[in-house]
Amino acid sequence: MALTIRHATDADSPAAVELLVAQLVEHALAADREEIAQAVALAMAPHSPAWLLLALRDGKPVGILLANQEVSVEYPPSTLWIEELYVIPAARRTGVASALLNFVCDEGRKRGVRALNLEVVPAQAAALALYRRLGFAEVHRTRLGLRL
Repeated sequence: MALTIRHATDADSPAAVELLVAQLVEHALAADREEIAQAVALAMAPHSPAWLLLALRDGKPVGILLANQEVSVEYPPSTLWIEELYVIPAARRTGVASALLNFVCDEGRKRGVRALNLEVVPAQAAALALYRRLGFAEVHRTRLGLRL
């Protein structure tokens, strides 16, 4: 079963939306298809700082990663904030998430990215174990948000 990681194209928009909706539903979060479709369109717009990657097994979408490249003074010139990483349940623990992250690391180095950042919910033990295995370290900060 061949696994391919690549940047999403406009033709991938419906699959990207469905994967992101599935992720939000799985985490009991609001999943408005129209808003998610808008976000996918923005991520794929020319000059967007977003990276939208798909993992395909035998040509079928099984995972997605959405990240945003950010200017950084802590890790100049830039970092990549991994906003979303989702693998469909049937494809978990088969190397899909590792392949997505390895692709991001390799491409990030080529583009001058100096660090990857993400957050994980403590209840997601498998995800936390994956990130630690790949060398991610905990950064003790308090994340705050203001919904507009």
